[in-house]
Amino acid sequence: MGRRLTRKQIKRDQFVSFVDRGIHWLGQNWRQAAIGLGGVLGVALVWWGATALLASRQDSAAQAVGEALEAYEAPVGGSAPADAAIKFATDTERLAAAEKGFQAVKSRYWLTPQARMAELFLARIAVDRGDQVQAIKLLEGITSRRTDDPVVRLAMLDLIRLRLAKGEGVQLVPELEGMASGKDPRLPRDAALFQLARVWEREGKAEEASRLFRKLVEDFPDSPYRSEAQQRLASAS
Repeated sequence: MGRRLTRKQIKRDQFVSFVDRGIHWLGQNWRQAAIGLGGVLGVALVWWGATALLASRQDSAAQAVGEALEAYEAPVGGSAPADAAIKFATDTERLAAAEKGFQAVKSRYWLTPQARMAELFLARIAVDRGDQVQAIKLLEGITSRRTDDPVVRLAMLDLIRLRLAKGEGVQLVPELEGMASGKDPRLPRDAALFQLARVWEREGKAEEASRLFRKLVEDFPDSPYRSEAQQRLASAS
């Protein structure tokens, strides 16, 4: 049976929803708002109050994500230390507890970075359960936002791995080329180059893969992918 919300909780949720909508409107109509509220000072006061509330929401969301992560990473079965704060008898129980926590973050703290992080881990839970279709669906939802948000970038890497495993690497080429050129911010250029080279490597296009690995090594000397790119070039020669 679901938890019954009190009247106070319902009012608080309604207020949070109202503030979220208000901030969006202010961002789009700040000139009109300044006039209607009696000047910039009025807008500033409302903006301060709203952002303070959202900051509080993000703090609560971060704590909730942390608790869900604890469940996700908790030890299982006989391997669990006796003094472990959280442990589960089976992986099934562990994933169910983590899923419940991440779902709560996603629904309660929508429009926060923590909600996007929760969705990323819901996709990873789907992978752990062998549900690649659901995982890809969730990851595609996250990566539909063309930003350099860290969660979007992590989701993109997860999505690439899943689609490569399904033999769908060629379909990724146009998007990876956009990211490698810097036109699409969902991956850093060096990461996109590395993934694009891997696609061609899997497709048996060794020459094109080597060209991209070489470009990564030459153009991005500080890239964390540089060492592996060098190893792959050495193996191909």
